[in-house]
Amino acid sequence: MFRLRSSPRGLARQAAVGLSRRGLVDLAAARQAWSGRLVLSEEVEHALSTGQPVVALESTIITHGMPHPVNLTTALSLESILRSHRSVPATIALLDGRVHVGLSRGELERLADPENPEPKTKVSRRDIAPVLARRGVGGTTVAGTMYVARSVGVGLFVTGGIGGVHRGAESSMDISADLIELGRTPMAVVCAGAKSILDIPRTLEVLETQGVCVATYGDKPDFPAFYTPSSGMQSPWTVRDPQEAARLIRMPNISFSGRCLGVTDFPDTSLTLPQPLSTLLAVPIPSEHSTAGAKVQEAVEQAVRESVEQGIDKRGKEVTPWLLKRVGELTTGSALELRLIRLDVKLIENNAHVGGRVAAELAKMQEQDDKSHASSSLYISDSPASSPSTRSRSSASSPTQTAPPAAVTAALPAPSVIVFGSAAIDITSTTSVPLSPRSTTPGSIYLSPGGVGRNIAEAAQSLLPAHAVQLVSLIGISGEDGTPDGFGKVLLAEMESVGMRTDGLVQSGGGASTAACTLALEPDGDLVAGVADMGIVETMGSEVVVDAIGTHTPGIVVFDCNPTEQIIATLLRTSLDRRIPTFCDPTSVPKLPRLTSALLPLLPSSPSDHRPLTHLSPNTLELDLIHQHLTSASPTLEERSWEYISSLNLTSEWRAKVEALSHRPDLGLEWITREGIVQKAVGCLPWITSLWVKAGMRGLLHLRITTVKPEPVSSGISQRLEGMHEGKYLALTHYPAVEVPEGEVVSTTGAGDTLVGGLVAGLLSREEETVWVQRAMERVTRTLRSRRAVG
Repeated sequence: MFRLRSSPRGLARQAAVGLSRRGLVDLAAARQAWSGRLVLSEEVEHALSTGQPVVALESTIITHGMPHPVNLTTALSLESILRSHRSVPATIALLDGRVHVGLSRGELERLADPENPEPKTKVSRRDIAPVLARRGVGGTTVAGTMYVARSVGVGLFVTGGIGGVHRGAESSMDISADLIELGRTPMAVVCAGAKSILDIPRTLEVLETQGVCVATYGDKPDFPAFYTPSSGMQSPWTVRDPQEAARLIRMPNISFSGRCLGVTDFPDTSLTLPQPLSTLLAVPIPSEHSTAGAKVQEAVEQAVRESVEQGIDKRGKEVTPWLLKRVGELTTGSALELRLIRLDVKLIENNAHVGGRVAAELAKMQEQDDKSHASSSLYISDSPASSPSTRSRSSASSPTQTAPPAAVTAALPAPSVIVFGSAAIDITSTTSVPLSPRSTTPGSIYLSPGGVGRNIAEAAQSLLPAHAVQLVSLIGISGEDGTPDGFGKVLLAEMESVGMRTDGLVQSGGGASTAACTLALEPDGDLVAGVADMGIVETMGSEVVVDAIGTHTPGIVVFDCNPTEQIIATLLRTSLDRRIPTFCDPTSVPKLPRLTSALLPLLPSSPSDHRPLTHLSPNTLELDLIHQHLTSASPTLEERSWEYISSLNLTSEWRAKVEALSHRPDLGLEWITREGIVQKAVGCLPWITSLWVKAGMRGLLHLRITTVKPEPVSSGISQRLEGMHEGKYLALTHYPAVEVPEGEVVSTTGAGDTLVGGLVAGLLSREEETVWVQRAMERVTRTLRSRRAVG
């Protein structure tokens, strides 16, 4: 992903290294530029602030491009595909007088619903201002999406096909705004070319005139025509894989006369333009869909022939509407119509796979650039000495990790719970007046301990006997005497003050400092800027994990997804070998692949074997991504996972129970079936025994395989299993959220961590589940009323 700096020195660096990372300060500038009309989803804002790959998606396919419900399922599928490649999707639309970058499930449904009476406008660049002024709803086109995405620093965009030069444009001048936007807004656009209903030779001529770099993705130079791999025209360049595509996007000024762009064609020095240009990456239809595409193309060609025979092709602006109508007539009411819809979906999904892979490669290149420029004195005042990611990589190669100093350790009993994850210091500044740029502003500063792992450990410890919970995390050291650094000392003092043991804190000698995060808030509480230094947790070594679990053999092992994939895999394998239950909190969407990548190889060979993960606590968005990753990894794993699900023998009786529960008017659980929550959770059971799905104010949903017959509750169902699962039950229970009056909510930070800590403590108790879940949810209300991460 690629971002712009606005300062003169930043522009100089941009000329040297291309589009670079940006932070929350830049997002504050973007909000100011949009005059407060910019809304970023939490997922997108987190990714932009931490340098993770972000890929833009348009919304006209939802509002105008596809029939319902295909428009909604396709939009959700594209987002899931991008997340599976560790990229963050940013679907863009206009809602109620604001520009939204990143949409919630509810907002996607609002755009997709044909029964929604509010008019939906097709928004190109020219339409943005009037739709905002009228506080309307709009789906952004290619041009509109590019304009908005670029304004927040997102430089990669995936779409179906671009607009082009319409037939008869020599007299009508009917040329899509997409082509002009590609010429003036630097952006990498991944598409399936342009539909052959357009004048493709003239389309390529206009792209050349606009200075757009056009490349075909694959081994052949043919420029694709959406439903066919070749339009009869050729692209100036060809890239064979994501690595070459990423290199081309970063270096669009290099000409190779149509040759494939190999790695050896590029010198070691960075060769980017002083002013970036757009790159159009044209992806041919996959070979497995080419036959279906040829059938659709026949209808298109027939319509084009008829337009020539009837003289329609000479009527300027009438040509395109006539062709679209005629293609519709040739396909409507036939099997071809369904084939056309399925093909449109498959094409854009394929583009999303390619875009996700390219985004990942661009992110790798950016990290390498950041690392090399961090040590350069040329731009030293514009670039920090090192980034968290740089430190984590350098120290992970040869970490020196030791136990805390003697003053920190004590003779303590073996812990019942060991938590692996992040521990940090949060510094929050608030002010009653707007922040002054390049100056200090009077206000208040609040320091508190944080980190997902630490928060869970504190919440669990508050409900368990003294010293029952050990947190295993890393702190930095100062000097050669092994003394904890400044933030490390504060963290130790804060943990001791709330009765937490500190003997699990490991000192890292790799040069990384204790994790910390600074946040600056506006008078209304909105985040203005922040800096997060969390790389130290990624330097944790496997020996720390094996030693902690092997020494104490706890009742449960808990972890967040801040450690690396290798460490999570070690946690799972070590606990599985010792038959120790495990509990994972996903932490955030961008870090989820660390868990799923570690889980996939651990799929049991037999449905009767133990699951590699006992408990997982995702929110609904994280559940969707986990299900996507686990169920689409490979045909072999898919077959083995279905073997397990089939062994549960879930008949229509189970489905009827789920339907009945979700349609109870007194519970408000229709979202369970509408969003496919239970189906997705069941799809994860081959790897995970128990799922605690966090749904915010909609409550908590618990699906699990259990050997204990569930107690009958008004908001739950269960089914007795047979066969190889004799003596087990599949149970589903909903727990409503405990409401807190709006005026009493001080901060939502740490609420989810507090809930997980309460669940962990409850699992070790001998009480009924309903009792300790209620207690855990009541603890969440205390956190919501507190400035601390765990109230």
